[in-house]
Amino acid sequence: MTNYLHDCLKLHGEVAERRYGRVVDPCELERHVAKLLAEGCELWDVIRAIYSHEAFPVGRFGPLPDDIEAQLKEGDWHRQCQTLPKHQRVGRLIEIFSQIEPASMVLRFICPTTYGIMSAPVAAILGIRPRRSVTETYIRYLKVLQEVAAQRGFTRIADVEMALWALQVGVLEDKLLPPQQRDALEPSYRRDAWLRQLQTRNLVAHLLSQDKLDIAESLLTTDVKLAGQIAGIEFEQLVGERFGPPGDEGLNELIVRAGGPDTSRLHRARRTRNQAIHQPRGLRRTDVECLISTARWVKSLPRRSRQK
Repeated sequence: MTNYLHDCLKLHGEVAERRYGRVVDPCELERHVAKLLAEGCELWDVIRAIYSHEAFPVGRFGPLPDDIEAQLKEGDWHRQCQTLPKHQRVGRLIEIFSQIEPASMVLRFICPTTYGIMSAPVAAILGIRPRRSVTETYIRYLKVLQEVAAQRGFTRIADVEMALWALQVGVLEDKLLPPQQRDALEPSYRRDAWLRQLQTRNLVAHLLSQDKLDIAESLLTTDVKLAGQIAGIEFEQLVGERFGPPGDEGLNELIVRAGGPDTSRLHRARRTRNQAIHQPRGLRRTDVECLISTARWVKSLPRRSRQK
């Protein structure tokens, strides 16, 4: 099982040929780009060479933008592209291309040790979801690829990306490889607890970074009990923050102490919270919707002073 990802890397060319209907040789394009860089060619010349080379299906990333040369040459940064910090290099190219996929493709051929192509199949197998910006998403993607590289004995990020792409497209998702080859690889993936835990960790981290009430609302149509439990916990915490300090007081006492014309609304949400946590059977969607709405209202209130 340990080496099955290296076996997937060896099958990358076969999977790519089946996917694109032509021979694909990224190593040939790598050598060509490395030669241009060694000769001191500027970034524009390298990008143009990548897009005109026949060894790799660059067309799947869309045409080369007409104004890219002018944009690159507006400043001197493109002359020192290889020495820029990673975030700046990625951000500049995304700004030029307006999309992460072609920008990551160019970076991958400029420096395959450090970069890989951002693709949906690889992002899926790693559990990577969009972050606040495409630059942050890609940087996170690279960090996870580096983690796989270190754990599985790869020296280049591009090789990890190609191995995972071949696994997802050739074996798991599109199943482009013949059954005999898939049957030799898929059991190894299913036994690869570390890789699946990595995927789960990334998915959970993304989920937990979202607003808890948004999560609860998104679950209303699929799991009312879980939606009520998440909203109930969030409601209790928000009441404690707004009407605290909680001390040894329970949720009921905090609501009573808060007083005001909205007490009945808060008590209704409290009762729904209690049912969701302790007796979720029979929990109604309409009650959970009111719980979420009330929790959002509490969240909008200013926090009270925590004087003792």
